Amino acid sequence: MPEVIEHELIEKIKLLSPGTKLRKALDDIIHAQLGALIVFIDEEEFPKYSSILQAGFKLDCPFSPERLYELSKMDGAIVMDKNASKILAANVHIVPDPSISTTETGTRHRTAERLAKQLGVMVVAVSKRRNVVTLYYKDKKYVFGDINLVLTKVGQTINALERFRESFDKSLEVLDKLEIEGSVSLGSVCEILIRGIEIKSISSSIETSIIELGVEGRLSQLRLREVLKDLDEILILIIMDYSKKDITEDEAKQILETMLKIDHRLVPFAKVLGYDVVNSQQVSDTIVRPRGYRILKNEVHIPMNISQNVIKSFRSIDQLVKTNPNVLQKVEGIGDKRARAILRRLREIKKRRQ
Repeated sequence: MPEVIEHELIEKIKLLSPGTKLRKALDDIIHAQLGALIVFIDEEEFPKYSSILQAGFKLDCPFSPERLYELSKMDGAIVMDKNASKILAANVHIVPDPSISTTETGTRHRTAERLAKQLGVMVVAVSKRRNVVTLYYKDKKYVFGDINLVLTKVGQTINALERFRESFDKSLEVLDKLEIEGSVSLGSVCEILIRGIEIKSISSSIETSIIELGVEGRLSQLRLREVLKDLDEILILIIMDYSKKDITEDEAKQILETMLKIDHRLVPFAKVLGYDVVNSQQVSDTIVRPRGYRILKNEVHIPMNISQNVIKSFRSIDQLVKTNPNVLQKVEGIGDKRARAILRRLREIKKRRQ
């Protein structure tokens, strides 16, 4: 789905999520076992679609859940402005182009899908028989699930993600020790990157469901935010540490985007990092030396521009650990005080991991 269309669809889903007035009206319609077809259109363009949106009667009144509910008892469609702030007409007969393809079977839903495609607008269909809300926007379709089922699904997924993130963080602690000792395998690096990418991918799969939950999904949203905290930054710094060639932060971001699209296996990840490998055993046997971006940023807490100066001088974190303050302080932006603090911190990490 193109990014622009996906963003637009998410904005439409927000309009119908729990906690909104529009969702209250839809819930009332469902509880009363009524059906409805609601078209959202630019108010200024409404008159020019008279051949498609026929008859009915104009209202031009402010929207309220109660008004929409009462109007749903009538035959025909209800037309609202695109911001869902006004009810423009009711009892409207819709005549979309019958040649437009549709995957739906029921008359209401076939009409809704065709109209959304023909006019490029949002159309909402409420099934009287199945008590389901379906949103159509341009050529996209989104079916709202039972809120209790969605909450359960999201909750179970976040529970799993929290365990995955805990495991990921423990892997980083092990990586700290290996980096300082200079004994990191390319396989270990790729496994950590794969875990991080899987967390991102699974998180993306429930983000729309959390938006669908509206106010009911606030706790889930906070929990997911905690799971994803600093994850992108960590992955980018790992990529910068272990890329075969020196790369910029922007180039690391591009590699991260590529990793989201490839198979979650060692060889493809190693190749994206620039290594000429043919099998997973070769990946596991390859020893790599990190430049030190991640540890310098997350453990030593020095700015990226100064980290770059340090890395340019020492090339790898294990070489930096072996130096002395007199040598380190000569690096631009370091000085005596910062040099001693950096080495003290790195040696604390080494001692802590033993």
